[in-house]
Amino acid sequence: MKQLIKTITAFSASAVIAVCSAISGAAIGADTTETKTYTVHFDLSEEGVSIAPDENDNIPEITDITKKSNSSFFIPDAELVRDGYKFSGWTEDDIKGYVKGEVCRVTDHDITLHPVWSVADDKEFHTVTFRVEWDGQIDKEAEALVPPAKRQAGKFVTIPLYTFPRAGYKQRGWTDGTTEFAGEEHLIVHDEDITLVPNLKKIYNLTYSVGDADRINGVTYLQFEIAETTPTNLQNNDRFSRNGFRVSGWHCENDGKDYEPVAQFIMPSEDVLMTPIWEPIKYTINFKPSSNTADYIKVQGFTDTAITAPECSYVKEGYTFAGWKRDDVIIQPGEEYIIPGAAPGMGISFTAVWTEESGDTTTTTASGETSTTTTTSATTTTTTSSATTSTTSSETTATTTVSTTAETTSSETTATTTTVTTTNESEVTLYGDSNCDGNIDMADAVLIMQALANPDKYDVSGTSENHITETGRLNADVEPSVKGLTTNDALTIQLYLLKKIDDLPVAIELPVIDFN
Repeated sequence: MKQLIKTITAFSASAVIAVCSAISGAAIGADTTETKTYTVHFDLSEEGVSIAPDENDNIPEITDITKKSNSSFFIPDAELVRDGYKFSGWTEDDIKGYVKGEVCRVTDHDITLHPVWSVADDKEFHTVTFRVEWDGQIDKEAEALVPPAKRQAGKFVTIPLYTFPRAGYKQRGWTDGTTEFAGEEHLIVHDEDITLVPNLKKIYNLTYSVGDADRINGVTYLQFEIAETTPTNLQNNDRFSRNGFRVSGWHCENDGKDYEPVAQFIMPSEDVLMTPIWEPIKYTINFKPSSNTADYIKVQGFTDTAITAPECSYVKEGYTFAGWKRDDVIIQPGEEYIIPGAAPGMGISFTAVWTEESGDTTTTTASGETSTTTTTSATTTTTTSSATTSTTSSETTATTTVSTTAETTSSETTATTTTVTTTNESEVTLYGDSNCDGNIDMADAVLIMQALANPDKYDVSGTSENHITETGRLNADVEPSVKGLTTNDALTIQLYLLKKIDDLPVAIELPVIDFN
């Protein structure tokens, strides 16, 4: 089961973000700039320098290389020859060396590399010591892992990969107090002994937070420990999920700059706060007068902006068009509708409301109400009205009257319906079905995370019309480690949908998930 949880967390850090990739939206609005190119030049101007032939007696060619910034290049796999000297490799600064065939990186400037030579008959050796000392005491056991190296001037010493970090710090290679050397870089030995010590960097927190943004699903806060001066890639744009929005980048509260997802960031010597740059999603909203997709009317708009409900040109014989309905909202053509944004992976659509021309059915409009009288008895017959449905399980006759006034007309309609209750709010109806729609799907996991992240809106007493119910909470409790609703319940439902779990609820406990 632990392995299954690892699988699902790779699939989504916030339990329900996995479906975010299905969201259609506007492209990232970051400005694009032309990538600069730089030249790598190999200086062969020293007197008496030539290129040795290869094993096939061919003379390798060493030419300048042009590369884009932050791209890699190979040091030529060629040997240089000079009387009285031995070729060690190349250098830009006479401090760090590069051996033939090695991969190097172009940064932000042109590079000129010069050959590094050692005298052929030099008998004098110099020592490079890797000193591990804590509070004035040499750690001999640690130094045994990084023994000193003895080389002639002009030779290279490869920096060891061993690190010896201390609490609150991270070691990034070694340093002589001036230059920092990463593991497996090459130090050029000169006419002196050298002592290197662990290059310790203090650890700071890199925090991501959604702040006071609403409609968040799942995780709202992430924190990572990063050593100062360390380059790190920022999080991808799927680490936070918000209904109706996508993350187009990250805003750094420290330096005031905006960064693209996965951009490289150099950790400063302080804690850093990153907040998401939210970009509203562009929806294509379908108004459906019939079940035929060819009849759909499509209106586009962004989250939190208004669209105008279209006229319905479709004719349904024997019926009168009464408006467009989504959930419990009915709007009329010409009325404005503010796009609220949908849960990740979900679209927005309206269906036409029709009333029979010869019937007594009354349709509720966005600005009007309906007067309905309902009489209920113990019969098991169920009648569904497009205006209002009343549900009771009592043998006592009850009459309920709701008075309504439309914007331009007033109507009072009396309808008699007989209904029967099919559920009890204190009993499980279907494990995993948190939204009580009779199915187990991704929407159930989404609703669980919404209820946990924003209880004022989506929990049992929430203000949203789509909030979870008491029965939904009971249905959602499918993982036994904790009684009641947790993020593990949403994960378990996803595992079930992925067919990693055969039945709900599961019979064993899942581990607590660390999303970092």
